[in-house]
Amino acid sequence: MKHLDVLSIGETLIDLISDEKQVSLVEAPRYVLYPGGEATNVALNVARLGGSSAIVARVGDDSLGLFLRHHLATAGVETAYLRVTPRVPTTLAIVTRHIATPDFAIYRGADAQMVPDDMPLAVLPETSLVHTSAFALSREPTCSTVLNFIAQAHANGCLISFDPNYHPRLWEMESEPLTVFEKICPYVFLVKPSLDDCIRLFGVGDTPERYAERFLAMGVREVVLTMGQGGVLHADSGGASYHANKQVEVVDVTGAGDSFWAGLLLAKLEGYTTAEAIRVAQAVAEIKVQQVGPLSEMIDRTALYTRLGLAKLEEPTGGVT
Repeated sequence: MKHLDVLSIGETLIDLISDEKQVSLVEAPRYVLYPGGEATNVALNVARLGGSSAIVARVGDDSLGLFLRHHLATAGVETAYLRVTPRVPTTLAIVTRHIATPDFAIYRGADAQMVPDDMPLAVLPETSLVHTSAFALSREPTCSTVLNFIAQAHANGCLISFDPNYHPRLWEMESEPLTVFEKICPYVFLVKPSLDDCIRLFGVGDTPERYAERFLAMGVREVVLTMGQGGVLHADSGGASYHANKQVEVVDVTGAGDSFWAGLLLAKLEGYTTAEAIRVAQAVAEIKVQQVGPLSEMIDRTALYTRLGLAKLEEPTGGVT
């Protein structure tokens, strides 16, 4: 049995989230500091759910970098592969607290400075799944570094998951995003775009099913497309199915997709079907959106499965087929 559930590669940064709900950054005078970044949040949330995770990323040689390292380690995330970039600040995001799509500004720093020597090749035989995001592919040298590592991870038998969280304000590559995505998607067993991601990538006007088909055509095995209050679409070569969301009071959506990811990945690794894993992911996301910032407390995953009526499985971690 492999001892590391999820090796998350990409951005670790500071989220400054407004302390009140606002539409625009201009209207938000005060902010609260949280750990952030898609790759970081997935690693944190896996640990909060009792899974084993590690982060591969870069921070600056500053107090914010020390804050992130301490927060990750305290939560139980392995930080041995969290490198420090001298004379470059830790990446900073300023985000409005909002119930829909938040306003934001990103100040890029150390996250985009990963190089091949940062990649922990030795840990791949012990790793079930490697996860990364479009944010990590949005700038060199991190993009080429991550793409090469993903190919090696796949060759070592690791599952690959990919968050296509593309935003044109963050994309700094000469190549178009879909050109870069075509390089990673053949290795990927699961993508989880939001409907906003799909519109930014493919344009308006297509149905969710058609958006999912675009990802399948690039080589991924499964698509789980989240649509906010519209629920979740799951698509693979066998067809598509919809899964409604439970309506809950929404306090803050920042990081909701990353909490969804953690529940989805761990349930899949434990051998649950994708439909069952989506139920777990939805339940974790429901907990997240009712609080500001990332998940802050441990969640009893076994109790969560029981509450959802999911049978205990005997298959060990790494049970995705």
